[in-house]
Amino acid sequence: MSETKKAIITFHYAEKIKSNLIQTFSLLEVLNNMPNEEILGAEKLLIAYFSALMQEVNIAANTSSIQGFKDINTKLEEAVNQIKQHNYSNVMKLISEAISLTTSSGNKAAETLKQKDLI
Repeated sequence: MSETKKAIITFHYAEKIKSNLIQTFSLLEVLNNMPNEEILGAEKLLIAYFSALMQEVNIAANTSSIQGFKDINTKLEEAVNQIKQHNYSNVMKLISEAISLTTSSGNKAAETLKQKDLI
């Protein structure tokens, strides 16, 4: 795969994943403020959201061959386990780490695209 094509794919997925990860903070805040009787259903929906996001991250990892995307997926798997244990503060920490990994994964691609005047 050409360097430019790989940079475009990596940048695209990094930005998309980062946006979704940031949105998870809003979902976690809602979950954190829910009445106890609603939490179980909300957790199930959040886990479903994480599963969909992990599929997207797997696609990014497979199409770009960037290790950072695999590391993000590991963080998301850990986050799902923490949701099941109701450790929302740990989930937020893991999501922050995943955002950082996503940013790092996209930075090199962004630099490549800047050098080629594509962004």
